[in-house]
Amino acid sequence: MNLFSQYMTRTIMNLNNYQSDGIKKLVALKHEFIPFNFDGTRKKESIDQFINTFCEYQLADNDYMNIELNSEFHNINATSFYQLTLEKVLKHITHIIWTDKVVPNYFHERVRDNTVYHLLNRLERLDLEDAIKSTKTIVN
Repeated sequence: MNLFSQYMTRTIMNLNNYQSDGIKKLVALKHEFIPFNFDGTRKKESIDQFINTFCEYQLADNDYMNIELNSEFHNINATSFYQLTLEKVLKHITHIIWTDKVVPNYFHERVRDNTVYHLLNRLERLDLEDAIKSTKTIVN
């Protein structure tokens, strides 16, 4: 059993500390997925590291088909990504990873059209928003 199928079932709405650490590790990989930097020799290694981190930290969601997935991400306005909830971001990433298993180079194309980068930016913003909320709760 590979890592991806091993960790397909999880509850998204309540991330535990382990999963939150996984989000931080994914966000730290964001610089690897800037499209104009992506043709280097580390391309496959970067994708493998991303997928392994995503699966290791149990972030995959097998219920990704129930959301409205856009097959033409490159036609989406970038601001649309910043309205996605954590659940939808993780479902989109799950969709990209699974589709890449069937459609060769799908993940690579989602890097090329900025989808992966925008999704990682959104994860970073969600993480910052959560940190701010936590700080306000402690202060109050």
